[in-house]
Amino acid sequence: MTSLIDVVFLLIVFFVLVSRIVDEDRPRVDLPTPTPPATILASPGPRAVISVVTDESDMSAYHLAGITYPADQHGRAALDVVLAELLRRDGSTAIQIRAGRDTPWDIVAPLLDGARSAGTTAGLSHPVRVQLAAIRKRDI
Repeated sequence: MTSLIDVVFLLIVFFVLVSRIVDEDRPRVDLPTPTPPATILASPGPRAVISVVTDESDMSAYHLAGITYPADQHGRAALDVVLAELLRRDGSTAIQIRAGRDTPWDIVAPLLDGARSAGTTAGLSHPVRVQLAAIRKRDI
């Protein structure tokens, strides 16, 4: 029994030493610290700001340049045509989508697809820059 205990202790010492060697061989990596997205300023240049608005009756609409588009298939198609024209004029135009934090994703997601398809329609060789901004509801 004593010899069995000695073997177990030797195995424990062996695994402790091996685990330290493995830790020593691991390369040290200095990872960057992320900055909060709220502190990043939008890049200068032309921008198209689309605001997603939901009223008390849960009716949603998109606002772009003072024009309101309904949040249905026809409204998104009209918005895609406008975005394609803006991107055709200036391919560096960034699209910023602003919505409340409680806005359902199925209202915001089609805007991302629309921005991508507008870039393709405009003939851009690079992807469209899209920025998402979640707006906090303020207590009044």
